[in-house]
Amino acid sequence: MRLFLVCALAIVVAGCASNRPNYIHAAEFKNYGSTPLSHTVYLGSDQQFHYFAWSSGKSGGKWKVKKSELSFATEWPLAEGRTAFLMQNQQGQWQPYVGGGAP
Repeated sequence: MRLFLVCALAIVVAGCASNRPNYIHAAEFKNYGSTPLSHTVYLGSDQQFHYFAWSSGKSGGKWKVKKSELSFATEWPLAEGRTAFLMQNQQGQWQPYVGGGAP
């Protein structure tokens, strides 16, 4: 019984940890596009990081990238609960795509 409880706790802790964004360097950042099975979505920013959710086939997760490493033209607070697909402007800066439909 004790082994079962330890295993169950380990699974719960692992599940909770996977919901936290992983820090990646800007060189590792990838825009997977804007389809249901392959996408990168901007979640918002805080004082230090930009936050993203991503999916590529059956894999997915959350990232955070230091703001000093990834140039963003437009951002909003993470707490707003908004999401948007991404595009790059003519200067090469990332920005949320807030128009109608996918970019």
